[in-house]
Amino acid sequence: MKCPNCQSTKLRKHGFYRDKQRYQCKDCARQFVEDHNQNSHQQTSTGVEDRIDKYITSISTPASDLLLNLQQATAKYPLAQMQPTLPQAQLIALLMRSMGAIRVLELGIFSGYSTLAMALALPPQGQIISCGVAGKHLDIARDYWHQAGVADLIDLQVGSGLELLDRLLAVHPPSFFDLITISGLKHQYPLYYHRAIELLRPQGLLISTDVLWQGKVLNPDTYHDDFTKGIDLFNRELVADPRVDVSVLPIGDGISIAIKTGE
Repeated sequence: MKCPNCQSTKLRKHGFYRDKQRYQCKDCARQFVEDHNQNSHQQTSTGVEDRIDKYITSISTPASDLLLNLQQATAKYPLAQMQPTLPQAQLIALLMRSMGAIRVLELGIFSGYSTLAMALALPPQGQIISCGVAGKHLDIARDYWHQAGVADLIDLQVGSGLELLDRLLAVHPPSFFDLITISGLKHQYPLYYHRAIELLRPQGLLISTDVLWQGKVLNPDTYHDDFTKGIDLFNRELVADPRVDVSVLPIGDGISIAIKTGE
């Protein structure tokens, strides 16, 4: 049996639902019952019909062949669905170009195609510091970065995103970023945020993915997992923070775009 969300086989029994065994994925925290039909999910996690989603893609600027190839190359990995969607990566790259971003911090990568999309949007003097966990998927990512000629713009840090943030904050004076993206461990979103906001320049953007978490954030008390609670807490803290203005869009599994106010 595999998780219907991320295809992981690391599962644990998690009580019963209507007399059917319920399971929880140890990797992405998705809960499902034993007779879940994996082929029945014909919509995006935010409820957009598949045909509408395809139409949106057809009227948007096409992604480069390298981006599409990298996406396909990593689709076989169990956690491939945890990465930002291609439309999310394209939106972030578009915003980068519009603001002239030079310094970018990416907290959480998988295949590196969101990294590639952002690197392609950087000027020659730009830099992305990206943080992710070790694995074969990073070897594929590096290969595509080299093919695109942007590997020199990417500073890959393998390890904990929180530890990286702490190291960056320990530098005096700190080097500020034009854009920071969050897509790492969901239960750590609030911790990422409290550190990242200190490293973001005024009028800089903080962009976070998976903020709708398949709609589970509507009833976080129903789902006894740290991922749902972490994302819900992050969403509520972000909108309550007077230092930022935020807008959330139902692209992929939700994308939050916040601008740091002030001079």
